[in-house]
Amino acid sequence: MKDKCHLFFETLGTKLKVDIIIKLKEKPFSVNRLSKQLKQERSKVSHALKSLLECGFVKVKKKDRERVYSLNTETIIPLLNLVEKHVKRYCRICKKK
Repeated sequence: MKDKCHLFFETLGTKLKVDIIIKLKEKPFSVNRLSKQLKQERSKVSHALKSLLECGFVKVKKKDRERVYSLNTETIIPLLNLVEKHVKRYCRICKKK
């Protein structure tokens, strides 16, 4: 279990991946729209999404010629809500910012 937890949290190891997750909490996006929204190269966003997809953070659907990404509503959205609650209540570092 330790190795699996390590991989889970390692998946979130970059600011870009966290930014993508936060953006996808608003609504589903294609790679092109996400890259514009986050002002990042399309290839970087695509690579980050691949990693998030492999760990089940996001889902993908084909819509016409685009792939539209959304968050895993079963587990990731509740997890994000719990993280937000934790940060607001317990994270002293976050309260300083």
